[in-house]
Amino acid sequence: MLERLTTKKHTLARLRASVNGEHLKDFAASLFAAAYSRRSRIRYVNAAAHLGIWRKRAGIALEQIDEVVVQRFLDHLPRCRCQQSTCDQERDSRTGVNQFLKYLRQRGIISANAGARQPAIVDEFCAWMRSYRGLADSTLRLYAPLVAEFVEREGERPEDYDASGVRAFVLRRARLHGSDRARCVVTVLRMFLKFLSTTGRCPPALIGAVPTVASWRLAQLPRYTSAANVERVINACDVAISKGARDRAMILLMARLGLRSGEVAALRLEDLDWNHGRVLVVGKGGVEAWLPLPQEVGDAVLKYIERHRPPAPHEYIFIRMVPPWRRLHTTTVGDAVVEAMQRAGVEGRFRRAHMLRHSLATNLLRDGASLDQIGALLRHQSTTTTQIYAKVDLTSLRRVAQPWPTVEVS
Repeated sequence: MLERLTTKKHTLARLRASVNGEHLKDFAASLFAAAYSRRSRIRYVNAAAHLGIWRKRAGIALEQIDEVVVQRFLDHLPRCRCQQSTCDQERDSRTGVNQFLKYLRQRGIISANAGARQPAIVDEFCAWMRSYRGLADSTLRLYAPLVAEFVEREGERPEDYDASGVRAFVLRRARLHGSDRARCVVTVLRMFLKFLSTTGRCPPALIGAVPTVASWRLAQLPRYTSAANVERVINACDVAISKGARDRAMILLMARLGLRSGEVAALRLEDLDWNHGRVLVVGKGGVEAWLPLPQEVGDAVLKYIERHRPPAPHEYIFIRMVPPWRRLHTTTVGDAVVEAMQRAGVEGRFRRAHMLRHSLATNLLRDGASLDQIGALLRHQSTTTTQIYAKVDLTSLRRVAQPWPTVEVS
């Protein structure tokens, strides 16, 4: 199987000499079966071979490979001095070793639970948040490391937690990040302590020990761009190629309906109701909502599905344009928006997919739409969430603004 990757004898000798060599043949076969491109196959196998060279130097057995070991391997890449290693890009190395780890677990070569060093109480917290609060897995992936860090610092016995330890953890983490990240730490820790108190593992009063981070509601302005710039971003997609047609359909869903990038990535073919001209969107907390499908958006999505969507074995609408045919990740949807903004020449510090959602609300408000109408379109659960857009309605603000006081000086 390795001979199908390359005909270069020195490359084949290097791969076979790797301590991972006995598994590279079957690993390559799995990449062929998944229809990876030739470039991806050779780079991923090279990454697996490089991992073997490095772990031999580090004295790490095959059975010890897990996410922590993989991260240590990736951290050494900028200063790599491994003999017979290749200089692949970090992105290829990261994907390659993760695919190799997945392959080893699927074949039972290493335990599927190997490296699962996350404390059991963190897993319980995630399951509780998923069941009772409806949090998405993407959100829990952000919350779990913070909770694990707190548990590692304070121990796995909630009955031993005290106010001083809680405050010290938050204050230490707050010094390392900006206000947004600090508020996230506060939110996560409060949720964790609430989970503990609800399950009878710590007193409810401990929740009050979490310090607050100075912030003012509605203090920030929504990051938006003009309607003209939004049109430039939409038109920056080359619909003559498959990727351009896909990206334009995704951007239109975000620009005309205010969908989040994760909601776009999660759309399925069955969510499109062509008879009634609507689309089913699953938002935060698993809340479902039917939104009207404008003609322009429906035409773009239909054109992509009929002419450009690869033959994928699943029902997700937006998928990769190269094998293997997998659904798009949320970050890939966001990257498509950023690339379109760059091609359109839209300047700004905050070029993100969420800017399209803010821009839709801002431009609708300036065109005369009410906050209630905007909140319904954006599917806000509370009207206070929509109030931030009132600050960009300069015409209405001028009507209520008081004149600046003047003082006559004799």
